[in-house]
Amino acid sequence: MHSISELLVSVLRGALKLALLVFAGVMIASILLIGLTAALLALIVALLTGRKPAAWQTFMRFRQSSQQFRSGVWSGPSTQSSRSAQNVPDVVDVQAHEVRSALDDQR
Repeated sequence: MHSISELLVSVLRGALKLALLVFAGVMIASILLIGLTAALLALIVALLTGRKPAAWQTFMRFRQSSQQFRSGVWSGPSTQSSRSAQNVPDVVDVQAHEVRSALDDQR
């Protein structure tokens, strides 16, 4: 009698695991289907309107912004020879002073 109850428990446990596995598979498949449907719908709208999707434009804007970091704009201090090769003007430090005539004209 004891072995029959163990067999019944193991069969029920196996059925529950199988049901949960099937449920997880259905959920994953439905999420993938929803994503593919949304992507296909965005593609159809983009083809009909002749405009790129907003997500694509955002991605391209991000890539253009990140180009400055790849090209070495933020690299270490440049030498005089590289500065002259790039035609970068020299920086001149000046003493800051207040322009009173411009402030008086605004009042």
